Amino acid sequence: MIEFACPESCLYLRDARQAAGTRRTPKLLQYLVAQDKLRLFEAFDRFRAVIAMLERAIVKVQRYQFRDLTDEEVLAGVENAIKTYETLDRGIIYEHTSESPRIQAVTRAILDEIERMKKTLQEQQRSDLVKTRDFLTCLEFVKETLQFERTAAPDAQSWLRHAALYQPYPEEETRSLIVSG
Repeated sequence: MIEFACPESCLYLRDARQAAGTRRTPKLLQYLVAQDKLRLFEAFDRFRAVIAMLERAIVKVQRYQFRDLTDEEVLAGVENAIKTYETLDRGIIYEHTSESPRIQAVTRAILDEIERMKKTLQEQQRSDLVKTRDFLTCLEFVKETLQFERTAAPDAQSWLRHAALYQPYPEEETRSLIVSG
């Protein structure tokens, strides 16, 4: 899903998702236990949709702005977003930024996505479901998965490759690569 815009109906995409999840989940759980961060795995169960939306925002930066974006740049962007939300959690409004336009694009995409989610929850009068601290926990989960990927498959885009696998392209951008004949 980094190189090709596969349609959701692609059998190979479905198989890749299943195989990746089967291989990765136990290893990620083991990693989080070793890091004494099992609470983040529990947060994943509770905030799976929020985490998926954060990952989608990051993957969009890679797909539409910087095709060669690296996990290191994503990690720096996530860390900026975490610092911003830690500051916000203390009652201070301040956005941590980066000199790098690539890192800043990741940070901005994350913060914009969180603001969009907050606005949607407020409009639905359900803003009590996800608090600032919960968004911070979700960001910490994303950061730890990035750290995990650095140890599990240390290539420049291993986290992005995994995250992109689960983020569908808009239907109009997809095309089948395999045509039965």
